[in-house]
Amino acid sequence: MVNRPKLNEKSVREAENLGRDYQIFDTDVRGFSITIYPSGNRAFTLDYRVGGRQRRMTIGRWPEWNTVAARERAKELRRDIDEGIDPLSQKESAREAPRVSDMITRYLVEHTPHLAPLNASDQH
Repeated sequence: MVNRPKLNEKSVREAENLGRDYQIFDTDVRGFSITIYPSGNRAFTLDYRVGGRQRRMTIGRWPEWNTVAARERAKELRRDIDEGIDPLSQKESAREAPRVSDMITRYLVEHTPHLAPLNASDQH
């Protein structure tokens, strides 16, 4: 078994740049890790599985997020995941906005029936 350290500021700061993406996992929270990118940037991530689908959610970049704050956020997310909630799909669905074509269709269906016949014919 791999010897996994508990993530702390020193281990995150001193992690080597190997020229490829790699993760160092935490011992406290299952799936919580720091990802080191080839550029040298670092980000806290949470790997989890929902409905048989493997997911990876970025919690925040280091040093904007410290290890303690990122671990607490990972614990909150892990509680949601254990309840069957997929936090990444919630984030993705909140990002979706209606398209203009969808709004036009909705306007035609909901509002044109209430217009005068001549005015409604101009709307199509």
